[in-house]
Amino acid sequence: MKFSIPKHDDEAGFDLTPMIDVVMLLVIFFAFTAQFTRTLATPLDLPSEKSVAHSESGAPQSIVIDLTRDGRFVVAGKTVDADWLMQTVARDLRRAGGEDKIDVIVRADRACPAVHLNSLAGGLSRAGVKSWKLATSAEGGAP
Repeated sequence: MKFSIPKHDDEAGFDLTPMIDVVMLLVIFFAFTAQFTRTLATPLDLPSEKSVAHSESGAPQSIVIDLTRDGRFVVAGKTVDADWLMQTVARDLRRAGGEDKIDVIVRADRACPAVHLNSLAGGLSRAGVKSWKLATSAEGGAP
């Protein structure tokens, strides 16, 4: 009697389970990170403006300055004084290698008196910022 030896095709298997696990962990990580960056933003009543297409200036960095209704400056969730802010902006401009490499974005509360915004604009000019952006909320939208 002849016994036949079963032939097994040796194919390399590719298990997707570890890759799916890693992808899910990355999705969770980025979801939490995005949520944390939203919580750092100071709640402000921004001026409303019709939506305009956001143009990418190619600037890899940005400085976001919040101006509250009582004229306080808030950067990354911390209240700072004007002198520290202007020194930091000037230092960041030098480190970035010029104004075109960094965006300065001002989020001013709608109820903030214009004198505070004018003071900030003058300080930014003295620090070497020739242009900056004023953040607005979408028309009829939330800030």
